[in-house]
Amino acid sequence: MLGQSHLSTLNTDAAVPGLNREVAHRQVFSVPPLKTQRKIAAILSAYDDLIENNLRRIEILQEMARFIYREWFVHFRFPGHEKVKLLDSPLGKIPEGWEVRPIGEVIDTVGGGTPSTKNPAYWEEGGVTWFTPSDLTSAGTMFIRDSSRRITELGLRNSSARLFPPYCVMMTSRATIGVAAINTKEASTNQGFITCIPNERLSAYHIYFWIVHNKDQIITIASGATYKEINRTEFRALPIAVPDLHTESCFIEMLDPIVKQVEKLQARNVNLRCTRDLLLPKLISGELDVSDLDIESGAADDYA
Repeated sequence: MLGQSHLSTLNTDAAVPGLNREVAHRQVFSVPPLKTQRKIAAILSAYDDLIENNLRRIEILQEMARFIYREWFVHFRFPGHEKVKLLDSPLGKIPEGWEVRPIGEVIDTVGGGTPSTKNPAYWEEGGVTWFTPSDLTSAGTMFIRDSSRRITELGLRNSSARLFPPYCVMMTSRATIGVAAINTKEASTNQGFITCIPNERLSAYHIYFWIVHNKDQIITIASGATYKEINRTEFRALPIAVPDLHTESCFIEMLDPIVKQVEKLQARNVNLRCTRDLLLPKLISGELDVSDLDIESGAADDYA
């Protein structure tokens, strides 16, 4: 069975890697019987269907969470709001007992950095999760666990990258601005991020949905000739209506079961994709034989 490693050995062009079409046409490979192919497709389709179903559930749950955020912190229709007066503030009328403050006065923020790529000791066999903006944009998820690259402890110490705890809110701050995600384990980032450290005044959920809701505003204050960027000073000056501790605590209590389900479904999809991708070459190569399995392929067996 032809594989990527074998195809790479057929490259005869030293300057520009590529595969000659005539060489490719002469390659011989085995093809499973059509009946077996259909069974393989049925197995893989089952994984794809589960992933797609989970994605639909995630979207519904996230929309529920976004709706609750907007009701509580945009329209101020939180439980018991009828008994709370609205008072003037720099952001317009807000509930009595709340306050408008620059977000940088309420939470801590950290930046990131990139260890020198010329020093292998900063990268080889690295165990420190190190996110780049492309990790977030390619994932497109509320929660993110793993990064495409890792750095070593030595690289962390010898760069401006900073380690932060799980369940902080990472926001991309240059080029693609305002993409947010919550890390589920200790991590660091490159310099293209502003990472928000939640506390009892502003939870990770509150910060995440505040960034999502105010993404356009965040983008408008970005500047730069080569590429747009918002620096930490500008970000930390952005005003936010900070609720009283009781309201914030009730918001976390209401959102937690919804958001935790999102996190579980996202983790489940990661496992499903990994299992599917591991199965694919084994099924195609025949290492895992499905020819005798009773699998409904959805097609007649006339062409087996």
